[in-house]
Formats: sequence, C-alpha cells, structure tokens
Amino acid sequence: MTTTIRQPRVNFAITNANQTVSNLSQAILIVGQKTSAGTATADALTENVANGGAEDALFGADSMLAALVRANKVRNQSIKIDAIALSDHGSGVAATGEMAFTGTATEDGTLTVIAGSERNHIYEIAVASGDTATAIGDAVETAITADTRCPVDAANTTGTVAITAVNEGTFGNSIPLEIRGTVAGVSYTVTTMASGATDPTLTSVFDVIAQKRYQTIVWGYPSATTEVRTLLDARFNADGQVLDGVAFTGIADTYSNLLTLGNGLNSKSLVIFGDKKETETAYAGPAIVEMPLVVASYFASYRALRLDADGASVSDLVISANGALDAFGGPALASKPYFNTPFAQLVPMKVGRGFDDSEIEALKDAGIAVIGNNIANNTVICGEVVTTYKTDSAGNPDVTFTYLNYVDTGSQAREYFFNNNRARFAQSRLTEGDVVKGRDMANEEVIRSYNKRLYQDLSGPDFVLVEAGEDALLFFDDNLVIAINKADGEATLQMDLPIVTQLRTIIATQRIKFSTT
Repeated sequence: MTTTIRQPRVNFAITNANQTVSNLSQAILIVGQKTSAGTATADALTENVANGGAEDALFGADSMLAALVRANKVRNQSIKIDAIALSDHGSGVAATGEMAFTGTATEDGTLTVIAGSERNHIYEIAVASGDTATAIGDAVETAITADTRCPVDAANTTGTVAITAVNEGTFGNSIPLEIRGTVAGVSYTVTTMASGATDPTLTSVFDVIAQKRYQTIVWGYPSATTEVRTLLDARFNADGQVLDGVAFTGIADTYSNLLTLGNGLNSKSLVIFGDKKETETAYAGPAIVEMPLVVASYFASYRALRLDADGASVSDLVISANGALDAFGGPALASKPYFNTPFAQLVPMKVGRGFDDSEIEALKDAGIAVIGNNIANNTVICGEVVTTYKTDSAGNPDVTFTYLNYVDTGSQAREYFFNNNRARFAQSRLTEGDVVKGRDMANEEVIRSYNKRLYQDLSGPDFVLVEAGEDALLFFDDNLVIAINKADGEATLQMDLPIVTQLRTIIATQRIKFSTT
C-alpha cells in the first residue's frame, strides 16, 4: 500500500432524488373452468399466462377459461394475466340446445350457423339441391366439430343437431345459437341453451392467491358472487396495504331477472354486465351474439390497459379528440368516462333486440351495466359502467361508489398517497416540536406539507383525479386534520378529497325567438 496524503478530507455523497413513487402496474386474474385436456392443475394459481395461445394447452382450447383468457388477450398483450382453473363439478350438468332442420333443398344455397360467437364461431354451410335435413345436419356437426375452440359439441340425428356445452354448469346457458339464410325447401328452428347446472365448488377458490393484488378479476359465475365479493370488499380498505380490485362478470337473462339480481347485491367491488336473452325462431341467446362472460373479459382488458402505469397507447379505446394525453394509459384515465368505449371485437346487435331506454336506466339503478349499439347501429359501445353498490352500511342511498369511475378514481388516489407516504416516512422520527435540519424527522407541518404536494400531483396533468387550482388546494388543506400520538408513534390523517367526475348528462333549454332585436 502506498502512503497517500489526502488533506483536507472532503466527501460528497450522492443520495436518492426526492421523487414520488408511481402506482403499481395492473394485474388481472381470471377464474373459470378448464377441460380434462388442459394441463393446468385444477384449483391452483397459474401465473403469467403467455401470449400466443398458451391458454389452449393450459385449460383446453374449447374450455370456458380459455375463451375468457383469449378474449382478454385480443387487445391486451402486455398486462399480466393469472388464472385459477376449476374442474367441472362431479355432479355438474351441461347446458343443451338444438338446431333442427326439416325438408329437402330444392336449390343450391348457403346457410350460416353460429354457435357461441358471431365473431369467432360462425360457419358457412354449403347446401346443394337435393340435400336432406340429415345431410344439412351432418354438415353443421362437421363444421362445429372442426372448430377446436368452439365452446359446444354437436351431434346430428336425422337433421336435429343436439348442441351441448363443453363445460358443465351455468356458463352454457348464455351461449348463443343462430341459423341465418334461406334455401328453398329447407326450414329450421333453434332451441335455446338451457338446463346447465351445478358449478364447481367456489368456497375456497381464492386461498391460492394469498396476499397477491389483482386490480381486475374476471369472474365466471354471475349468479354466485359471494366468494369474490367477500374477497374484494374486505380488501377495499385493507389495513396497512393496498389490495383493492374490482370483479367483472356477465350474464344474459330476462329484464325482470336482471333487476332482481342487481337489486339483491350491494358491492362497490362488483360490476355485472347484463344482456337480454332473446328467443326467436332461428336465434336464441344474448341480444349481442356473444357469450356475456367473454364481453366482460373484453371490458376488463380495456380497463386494465387504460389504468396501467406503463402508459400503453389506448387511442382505440378512448375518445381523445380534445385531450391528446388521454390516448395513453395511466392513472389519469380513472376519471375519464367508460361510456362510449367501443368494442371492436363485437358485431352490432340486430335492430330490435336488447333493452329500451327506460329499461337501461332501471337496470343501471339496480346496479347492472349494459352495452349496446351506437346510434348509427354500426358499433357496439359501452353504456355507463356501474357497480352493484347502492346504499351505505346503514341502508341509506349513497352514490359514492355507484360508478366504476368513482371507485377507480378513489383507488388510484389512495394508492398514490399510500405509496408515497410509506416511502417518504420510511424511517422518520416523530415529534410535536420543530424538526432538526439534516435529520429525518416528521411533525404535523412536515406531514401536511408533503400531503399537499401529493394532492397537487393528483390534480396535475399526470393524474387529473382531484380538483385543481388554489381554491381546491385550500379546501384540501383546510379539511386535512392531522393528529400526532408520540406514544404510539402514530400520525392519523383525515382528508376530504374532491374528486373529478364525468360529464354524463347535458341539460339545456332552447327558447324560440322571432327577432334578434
């Protein structure tokens, strides 16, 4: 070692920049049934389902769960998807329906058959003059069987094609069936999918996730939501953690049954997309010819992309003509309306199907969200997305968590306050007196100043979750109450957060005048 003289002694240390902590990236959990062909372990957590069709081998290509994962990944190729695969119940009953053909073709033609999805499971059936009902039924059976991802099996008997859901349980009851087209000499009818019963046991389904947080859960059991509500409602204000999330599910049923379903629930953590179950001579199923749970999975992926902190482009999912920053995902989109979100993967419903305006409003009041055609009937769009929350714990009407945007806005703001307070005061002394310069200390003034800074962040262009401006900041400061308990090392904060909401209604009065003078 060489003798080295270093006088005077000088030291410059580089410390961390005083930066805020961003909100976590989104994570999605999908719960549904596999088939015996799937390699995933039943009742276990399958993490990071890969892109490129991995769900087919994991869960069975024609399974309920594969369909939900596939729908989510159509638009979402970046956000983590985990899944819990369930086996059919040992006493489960598969839903069944029917496509029945009669007569003999007297001309060449084509019939179109749909089994499950107008976008994904639609088949053109060539009919030759002289083809019998049996021959046509055979062709339908062959087409459905050849589609390895179709959620139903088909078996023809002299022109009557029996349709059976691949998975047992209630999922199959909302699978649409349709026949379209005209061939001289041939008639046909469709019988609705029904009698699917006995879903898997769900009691302990979430034991495998431990304390993992999922901001989005796609839940395959719209008529049995107790488990997912119990999980997420308890996590909404978890002690010392941010664990909250929202579950999305979908169901097709009658208007009255959907009202009953919605009115029987009251959870800020559950969104149910409801569609009207139609029964026509050649069609039976949801007004939108798609499985309602698939629709819910589509929306769940849109929401996750909108809120993800990585800021992916979502220009196809939002209307951003007057706000260029809205074309990119992030916490700021929590306060942007979900209504008018386009579903590019869905084919507009046939005019005359679905709910009327008064029914849509009543369903919304009951806590059922509805999607439908735009005014031009050329695109499927989202209506107002509501949770099933309607009253507070005392039973009083309460709109605090009625709209999904309100839940998302509050959640994103809380997460930002939580993450940054934990980081800023990770190892601080607590005092009721002055803080000493150069020492990590906190008192009421320091805590107040720091949280006012966080409020300003949340009102700025990166978040736009709370009201901006000096008056809003003054309101926040005036209503921020901080209590210091040195004995317990506790600082208790109570704050009022004036959130940004959505422009949902414009009311104007137009008065006729006959002169401008």
